[in-house]
Amino acid sequence: MPVWEDEPAKSGSVGGAAAAMAASFNTKDVSAMASGAKEMLKSAKSGGFRVSEEAAKPIREVLQKHVEEVERMAHDFSLLALAPPALGHHDYGKRVAEFQLRATAVDPNSPAEVLKKLRQVLVDADKALEIAVQKYQEAEDAAASSVKSRQV
Repeated sequence: MPVWEDEPAKSGSVGGAAAAMAASFNTKDVSAMASGAKEMLKSAKSGGFRVSEEAAKPIREVLQKHVEEVERMAHDFSLLALAPPALGHHDYGKRVAEFQLRATAVDPNSPAEVLKKLRQVLVDADKALEIAVQKYQEAEDAAASSVKSRQV
């Protein structure tokens, strides 16, 4: 499990990530990906597809790397939720700080929530590949066993 600092990056990377996510992802898009990943997982479990370990390995490595990156970004957003921006003690500053908190970490369409869903998509896709590799190996073993029994 990755280890992170106790405070978000000071370079503005979270803000940049939020802007990039807003342009690229939303709950609807991630929900569609989640549906696809669940179908992939269901298909792998039923033997609907198989893949060799050699073919799956580079894909799984990329998926696992992205899971770590998404976890890092989600962690940074969770830190934002712990410390709303200091925009003054006046009413307007408090309202803007509350809005920013909701918009970045609490609302269902917030980057933090979208990242949680995206992480699950990546985990499900990786699990589907893991199962597909197992199914491939089982099929290979069964074929090898069948060939051996015919040679006797």
